[in-house]
This record gives sequence, structure tokens and C-alpha cells, in this order.
Amino acid sequence: MSSETAAIAVAPRESARAEAWWVYPTIPTLAAALAFAWFLHGLLERMYGLTSDAWDLAYDQQVIWGVTQGEWFYSSFARANFLGVHLELIFLPIAAIEKLWPSPIVLAIISAAGLAAAGPAAYLFFRAMLPADRKESAWLAVALAAPVPFWAAIQEAARDFFHPENMALAFALVAAYAGLRGKRVLMWSFVLLDLACKEDQVYTVAVLALFLRVYGAPEIKKHWRFVLYLAGAWFLLGTGIVQQHLRASNGYTDFVYYRWLFHLDPNVPVSWQSVAEALVRPDALLMVAAVIASMFALPLLAPRWLLLVIPPYLANVLSEHIPQNTLNLHYVLLLMFPLMVAGGIGARRLGERTRIRPAMAIALALPALIIGWGCWPGTPSMSSPTPWRSCSRPRR
Repeated sequence: MSSETAAIAVAPRESARAEAWWVYPTIPTLAAALAFAWFLHGLLERMYGLTSDAWDLAYDQQVIWGVTQGEWFYSSFARANFLGVHLELIFLPIAAIEKLWPSPIVLAIISAAGLAAAGPAAYLFFRAMLPADRKESAWLAVALAAPVPFWAAIQEAARDFFHPENMALAFALVAAYAGLRGKRVLMWSFVLLDLACKEDQVYTVAVLALFLRVYGAPEIKKHWRFVLYLAGAWFLLGTGIVQQHLRASNGYTDFVYYRWLFHLDPNVPVSWQSVAEALVRPDALLMVAAVIASMFALPLLAPRWLLLVIPPYLANVLSEHIPQNTLNLHYVLLLMFPLMVAGGIGARRLGERTRIRPAMAIALALPALIIGWGCWPGTPSMSSPTPWRSCSRPRR
């Protein structure tokens, strides 16, 4: 066979490979669409059946509806400006939508879409992290990202109705992807969107800054300090000044859940034993283990980065607020980004050390699917006709 004939024979194969690039992002996108339909169906079923949790849904819906009526962030629950409770400026674009469609269904749609979008966002992040010259990298990114909307932790958050944090994980992952690819405007845009979700997202952005310092594109690495400075300024100005100014004199604050550590809650005794028990709450440890297992334990290959999950873990388990200290409902979401960063770095190291066949890469999705199918106690099961359970405790 002449060289010309060989070249002609090889050309169609190369063309087919080039044209098949769209298969990889399509898989996590379809998985996200399925998760979105599933989450939204469950939320609307509860809403129309009058079994939805009234507290957070009513709280947020009232504030957002008030913004559309010119009552800027006023809450009759807090009897003060809501920004003094939580710094959630993301309510402004949501209010613009509710100006056209004033309904709590809007919040259900945004909640389901935000959690489902974590899958495609995770694909962008993992694909950008993995070696570009390895053909199995695309399949490994698909295997890690496609099950994300069905992770036990995501299901746990999905049954808690609307919280702005439901969008924050996808925002942070897209910002990380943009930082890896050198897309400066996109990165800064999603950093701001992430910060707008809630005041505690300053930690997520701080983790992002440290990540970009090491793995960011050359034109992005020099920006990591400014990302970190922005997170610090947002915390000092937002939480330290703005929220204190807007909060009612006897208003709600998250710090009330930590009074017991300073002997300020007579109903909760403090001892070294009680603190130690709080640090190793079985439900919280199992939730963290489920997230790590859902990434085929790849975060364990990046132990130093895995340490970044400790601060939000401590902030949750040391709270006396029951859903929070067991990492139930939406409270697990703050731990997700540092865990996924560690998972992405672990996957990168695995890809650099050994070659993985595409079939083996796809097999990495099995733990996430098995856990997400319903092995995790208390999370929605895909096969259950009534996958949602309610929590009667107020969660603000």
C-alpha cells in the first residue's frame, strides 16, 4: 500500500474521532436533564400536595416577592432587612424573573436546575484538570461528572427545596474551569455569582484562589491573590459591617448555634467529651465518606488538598443546629467544592502516573451510582415512588 493510500485510509478515522468530541459533554448533560426533571417533579409534587417545608421556602419567597414590589429585602419573619440574616444578593436576578412570573414554582425550578447543573459543570472542571494528551481523560471526566447530580449529597440537598447554595457549587466549578482554561472574564463573572449566593461562599472562593495559585492558567495565576483578597473583603465588609448594620437588635444570627461552646447555652453542657463527640458525628462522617467514595476515593490521592474540607466540616459539626451538625439537607454543599477540587487533583495525578482504559474509566462511576441509587439512608431513592421526606425543624 502506497503512502497516499494509507493516508486516505487513516483520514476518515481521524475525522470520525474529531467529530465525536461532542459525545463526552453530552453524557453528563443528559444525566443533568434527567436529574432536573426528577428533582423538579418531586418538588412540585410536594408543593401541589401542600407537603412542602414552609419555613425556608416561605422565607425566601416572601423576600424575593417583596423585592419585586419595592420592599428591598424586608422580611416580616425577621422584622428587619433580610440581608442582615443572610447576604444573598442572588435574590436580585431571581426577583427579576419573578417580576414576570410571581410564583414559588420559580424557586423550585431554579433549585432543581442549580443542583442538576453541577454535573455538566463538574465535567468542564474535571476535563480541564485531566491530561489533555490522554485519550482516556475524556472518559474519566465523564465517569466522574455524569453521576454528580445523583450523588447522595446532591439528593440530600435536593429534598430541602430552594436555597441559593444549590447554585453555588455549579458556579464555583465553572469558575475553576475558567481559571484552568485562562478565561479571565468568565472566571471573575462566576466568582461574583458564587459570592452572591451566600456569605459563607467566601470560603469556597478562598479555596478557588488557592487552587488557581497552583493549577491556574499562566494568565490566571497572577490573579489568585485578587480572588483571595475579594473573598476576604466580602467577608469583612459583608458580614462584619453590612450585616451587622442591617440586623435587628435582637435578630437572628448563625452564631447562636455556637453559644454552647462558650458556656452560653445552659441547655447544652460543654465538656471535652461533648466536643469530641461532635467532631465524630457518625452521620456527618458518613456523608463525607459518601462524597469521597462517589469519586472512587480519588480525593485521597491529594491529601493536602483534602485538608481544606476540615474548616467547613468543623463549622457544621460544632453547630448545635441538628440538620447542620449531621450534614443533612443543604448543609453538606459547603464541603462539596473542596472535596471535588481534591478529587480533580487526585484524578490528575492518577492520569499522570498510569494509563487507564476507557472501560476502566467508566467503571469509576459505579460507586457513585450504587450509593446514589438508594444505599444512603434518608436520601431520595430513584426507585421510590415517594422519595422525599420532610423536616419539621426551622432551618434558618
